[in-house]
Amino acid sequence: MGEQDDVARLVAILTQVAGPDRTPDGVGPDTPINEGGFWLDSADLLEVVLACEEAFSVDLDPSAVFADGSALTVARLMDAVDAAKRR
Repeated sequence: MGEQDDVARLVAILTQVAGPDRTPDGVGPDTPINEGGFWLDSADLLEVVLACEEAFSVDLDPSAVFADGSALTVARLMDAVDAAKRR
């Protein structure tokens, strides 16, 4: 599978968890996963992490996903998935 396929799978997971009312128009790499984007709370984020682990057959390191307190975006979550694939 290619990188675009992986991003599409990730966006599908985020869309499923967020639902149609919280899914922003024009989702891209810089779309925030929490405030200002998909509006996911901590329980939703846990659901996304678990779904990503299953969909991509990886074990995500929470410190890689939520490191340094900066905004979590689609690209940053995809980077964490890619890093987990390389381990």
